Amino acid sequence: MDINHLRYLAIGDSLTAGIGVPLLDPGFVEYYRYLSQQIFKRRIAYQKNARSGATTDDVLKMLNSPTVTEAVNCANIITITAGGNDLINAAKKFLVNKDEESISYAIKQTVNNISKILEKIHHLDKQDQYILRLTNLYNPFPNIPIADDGIRAFNSMLNKLSQEPNVKVVDIYSVFKDNEKTLLPPGGVHPNGSGYYQIALALSRGGYSPLLSL
Repeated sequence: MDINHLRYLAIGDSLTAGIGVPLLDPGFVEYYRYLSQQIFKRRIAYQKNARSGATTDDVLKMLNSPTVTEAVNCANIITITAGGNDLINAAKKFLVNKDEESISYAIKQTVNNISKILEKIHHLDKQDQYILRLTNLYNPFPNIPIADDGIRAFNSMLNKLSQEPNVKVVDIYSVFKDNEKTLLPPGGVHPNGSGYYQIALALSRGGYSPLLSL
């Protein structure tokens, strides 16, 4: 691998898109790229493939796009944000049917989709060394107990994917826990600028092995 030419691909939902901050302001992708450049002391080219409202199924379908496939093949660093919209959709259904088992089923299906996303990327990526970073979910509704229960259950299952090669699940739940007033706008579900910077810091602190022995 020629570390003079690192490439970063960010795939996902509204978090990757940077929803919640003014247009042209950096989201976590831009912050993480900046922090990574400081570590490698190299310029890192980056590409975003994200859509607000995207579910894990949508992200999986993104990988069928030739543009995304090519980007995966060239990427040394890949980040994925996915799962939040799946759980929001499941919560909306729960409010109608009051069936807690539907929440459990949705969580399992969401993690299963993410596992398929990782499998597809592992199959596609032609780099000899690359890292794949998943973020878990923070809770934008800290005063709703069932929301916290569902998110913690999801995060617990997601953590098991860290056993896969080159994969690390980065904990942003703990970053936002009890800091919602600082990292989220009033009544908002997407991070503010500080929130996005904290996500980038968490990703960077997750390390870069095997790309670089820190």
